[in-house]
Amino acid sequence: MTDDRAVELYYTAERRDVREVLRRRAVRAPGGRKQLLLYLVLLPLVPAALIVLQRGRETDPAGLAFAVGVGVLCGALGLLLDRWRVARRMYAWASEHPEYRCVVTELGTSNHRPDGTAVTYRWAQYTGWTETRNLFVLVFYTGDIGWLPKRAALVPADIDRIRSVLDRNLTRIG
Repeated sequence: MTDDRAVELYYTAERRDVREVLRRRAVRAPGGRKQLLLYLVLLPLVPAALIVLQRGRETDPAGLAFAVGVGVLCGALGLLLDRWRVARRMYAWASEHPEYRCVVTELGTSNHRPDGTAVTYRWAQYTGWTETRNLFVLVFYTGDIGWLPKRAALVPADIDRIRSVLDRNLTRIG
């Protein structure tokens, strides 16, 4: 199953991994940028647009600024609540199994679970990858996100080998 270039990682899911993945997604992935645009720009403009449509030229600038401010606060709260919901769902899914064994090869990644099941993804199923301080973040064509914790590397050289395999097979995002 493994060859000279394969790297095996053993890890358990941690909440900090999910938070780090979502932070990176918000800034680097197209879906995350769209979400920021929606919650922090478009939604805050809705109350202002409604006020302008209702009052026309008689719109009070102070009232308009207040409406935009309330819209920004509501958008930020909505973004935080949405991220909290997604983080809980991602962590619940990832923590279903106590330990994962992931094998990274030139063909793709293979996740083996303690219950005997395994899932293999070819590199063609990913759009790209990015790196944080503690994780390798893999982005699927479906928009889903996977991650490989660097702490799972058995030796420090494995981190460089994974980076090399990812660079050869995927586009680096950001």
